[in-house]
Amino acid sequence: MPTNPMEYHWPGIIAAQAIYVAARLRLPDLLASGPKTAGELAEEAGAHPRGVECLMRDLSTLGIFERTADGHYANSPFADLLRAAHPQSQRDAALFMPAPFLWRPLGEMEYSVRTGKPAFDHVFGQRFFDYLAEHADDAATFNAAMTQGVSWTTPVLLAAYDFSRFRQLVDVGGGEGALLRDILKATPGLSGILFDLPAVVARAPEVLAGELSKRCQIVGGDFFQSVPAGADAYFLKGIIHDWPDEDAARILATLRRAIPANGILLLLEHMVKPAAGPEGMVELLMLVVGGRERAEEEFRALLAASGFTLSRVIPTGLSSLLECHPVQPT
Repeated sequence: MPTNPMEYHWPGIIAAQAIYVAARLRLPDLLASGPKTAGELAEEAGAHPRGVECLMRDLSTLGIFERTADGHYANSPFADLLRAAHPQSQRDAALFMPAPFLWRPLGEMEYSVRTGKPAFDHVFGQRFFDYLAEHADDAATFNAAMTQGVSWTTPVLLAAYDFSRFRQLVDVGGGEGALLRDILKATPGLSGILFDLPAVVARAPEVLAGELSKRCQIVGGDFFQSVPAGADAYFLKGIIHDWPDEDAARILATLRRAIPANGILLLLEHMVKPAAGPEGMVELLMLVVGGRERAEEEFRALLAASGFTLSRVIPTGLSSLLECHPVQPT
């Protein structure tokens, strides 16, 4: 039992970066063929033997890797998820949060807590998505993490909600199209439109290939300006939380202009709850980067001000699906 209670907390700061480094060096991929010594891993990864030994030994104490009695290292089930070839790989996610473009502003969290302003803007001198538009490598890290996270989102979402009621679904801010791909595969009678910035949807034809390409359009644009009009369903996963209220209202106003009177707006979002688990920490991340996590009553107020009513809140694992309808003018 540690004598200092903080001994439970500070290792997490180091562990996040250690997992990031292990993923960057592709150590879980190198161990896919079987256990190896730190020296063997260092040689294959082009790293320093003592550095790799420290990294592997310490991550093994956390159960990330496993250390054998003869001093070799092997993947644990956790490390196996960090292999690029794993069907539910989380390598891209491991490379996202501790990446310098997020780690640096997270280190300035005090600024956001004291001022209520994004530490990201304070560190880099521009807003988060403006920065990504000018830094292709970091944008690729962000887009890859968002795409990879879909493998954990889709099963719970499809079990909770029936998309077969719709004729056409527009995935607004849908990234590279992984979530729309999975929804279309599970809903044969549905057609889709993937909508995101042109640079973001550039890789979408690879994701929405084959038979799906006949049922899906890929449209580049800016959801602050316009979105494809006339579909009976509009879906936004984790988009509204990326923005403060003023910008979120602008996005919702764009959607209100596009959606027909009988259309449905679906928002997949984390919901602020007093008794949230560790996933609740994303609220601090959004404070730092310039977004905002919201409680149900805050979503209701934001939607009402934008011409929508919140009809249902459907639990979908760690997130909630908000089913909304356009309010008709009186």
